[in-house]
Amino acid sequence: MQIKVMGTGCRKCKALLAATEEAVKMSGVQAEIEYVTDMIKIAETGLLSTPGLIINDKIVSSGRVLETQAIADLIVQNQ
Repeated sequence: MQIKVMGTGCRKCKALLAATEEAVKMSGVQAEIEYVTDMIKIAETGLLSTPGLIINDKIVSSGRVLETQAIADLIVQNQ
């Protein structure tokens, strides 16, 4: 599983990254987490607002910081 946290490096983006890392641990899945801060790469994904969460090349969240449990649920749904 590939997970990308998209953001500019702001506090909210870093909070989403931390929650995503915890959610992966909670769910017990094997996942590669990538933190993308390059605005060109973010724009290429079609994401319109940050922070954003992409699981297996599918945008699952945009413009908000999700709770750890919500991210874990998305990980399980997108396995």
